[in-house]
Amino acid sequence: MALKVLIVEDNMIIQMFIESIIESIDENIVRTASNSNEAISALRFFSPDIILLDIGLSGDKDGIEVAEIINKDYKIPFVFITGNSDASTIKRAEKTKPMHIIRKPIDENQLKAEFEIICSKLTEKP
Repeated sequence: MALKVLIVEDNMIIQMFIESIIESIDENIVRTASNSNEAISALRFFSPDIILLDIGLSGDKDGIEVAEIINKDYKIPFVFITGNSDASTIKRAEKTKPMHIIRKPIDENQLKAEFEIICSKLTEKP
C-alpha cells in the first residue's frame, strides 16, 4: 500500500538518500522539508500518513518540538531519525511517543526493512 510520507531532514544528502529509498517502496508519495517551518507548512497542505523526522533539525525548533506540535494539532504518526543517541535526548524524544526511532548512519537495507514494519503497523486492523 502506497503511503504519503513527509521526510523532515536538514541534511540534503541524507534527505535525498531517504527519499530515494522510501519512493522505491510501493511507489510511496514523498514530500520533504528541511526545517521546522517547512515541516509545519507541509503538514497543512500535504496531510501525510507518516512522518520521518530528524531530531536534530536546525532552525527555531528541533524535531522533538515539531513532534509535540504534530501530537497536539495533527495526530499523525511519526518516526524519529537521529544521529544523537545521548540518553537525555532519547528520553526527551520518547516522551512524544514516536512509532520508532531510527539511528544514523542509515543503512539502505535496514531502512527498507524498518519502513516495511512501520507500514504494516499503520495498515493493521485494530
